This record gives sequence, structure tokens and C-alpha cells, in this order.
Amino acid sequence: MPSNVVRLRTMERVDADVLADLLRRVWYAEGDPGTQTVAARADLEFCMARATAAVAVECDGRPAGVCLARIDGGDTRPLPINRHHITACRSMLRLLRSAEGRRSASELVKLGVEGMMLSADARRQGRTYQAEVILLILDPSLQGTGIGARLLGHMEREFRAADVRRYFLYTNTDCNVGFYERRGLNRRITHVAHAHGRSMAYYLYDASMRQ
Repeated sequence: MPSNVVRLRTMERVDADVLADLLRRVWYAEGDPGTQTVAARADLEFCMARATAAVAVECDGRPAGVCLARIDGGDTRPLPINRHHITACRSMLRLLRSAEGRRSASELVKLGVEGMMLSADARRQGRTYQAEVILLILDPSLQGTGIGARLLGHMEREFRAADVRRYFLYTNTDCNVGFYERRGLNRRITHVAHAHGRSMAYYLYDASMRQ
């Protein structure tokens, strides 16, 4: 992908299809492409359902990454269920039609459960946060260029503007956890789960915002 023109901007509704395909290529590349496209869309829609801030990377006029975040008090939607929840649930129902789809749906549920367990441990430790980075993903062709750091830095500036003192994120061994450590985030909690013949470590990282 050429990268001569890269900018950060607010994510737009029309970006969703391209970003869902990016998730599929990065995290859902194995298995039937049709099934994994549905799984990736469900994942993205669940993330968007909770997001109150969304910054996209645009490379040569095309979305090439996104950072979704939730800031306490930032959700002005009148109902707890929004259109992204509905779209995600429809995708989950489509996944139930095949064995591979059911496995993908189970893995998505597992991600949600692990997140709740990590947050419960954080609360027991007395940790409080005012914001969460829900999703940060970048086209592989742009990794190592500093754009990921720019993207996270942009969201951190939004956190500061909202008087966020601390934020957190979930990640796991399938992700580039070294990126967060290089950015100065701290690994606070680790869970190791065993499924389908492999082990997966899930992490909660956090950071303090320097005003």
C-alpha cells in the first residue's frame, strides 16, 4: 500500500466495510473467508457499539486503521442498545448456521468474558479508569512507520481534553503487545486460558495521563 499521503481523521460510517475487511485480514485470516468476514464484522460492530470516540487512519484516500475508545460520560445516545449492537447480533446469528461460524461466535463471546474477568480483577485491586481503548488496528503495511504511535497519541489527547486521569485496554498474545509497552503502558493483569489445544494469555494494560 502506498503511504505518501497519510492523515488522521474522525471515523465515518462509510469506513466500516473497509475496516471490517482489515480486521478479517489481520485477525480472522484462517478459515472460510465468508464466515470470517461475518465474524470480523460482528467484532467491529461490538466495538463500535461501546465507542464514544473514533479516529481513523486514511492512507491515499482509503481507511487503513482505526482507534476506537470509550470515555466515561461521553455517550450521549439515549438508549443502552444502539444500531451497532443490533448489527453485531445479526452477524452472530448468521455465524450460528455453520460449525465454523459457531466456533467463531464462541471465540467472540470468550473475548467478552475475558474482558469482564480482567476488569473484575482490576476493581478488586482498587484500580479505576475514566476511559478505555476498545480497538486499535493498523494495516500491516503501515506498521513500523510510527503511524500507530500517532494514532494512539491522538486518542490520548482526546482523553486529556476530557480530563481522563487513567485509561486501560485489553489485549492478548495474538496482538503486538510490545507496541503498548514501548508506549509506556503497564501490564497490570494477566489471564491464561486453554482452548482448542492452545494457550492464550489475555492482558489488561493501563496508563496515567500526564496533564
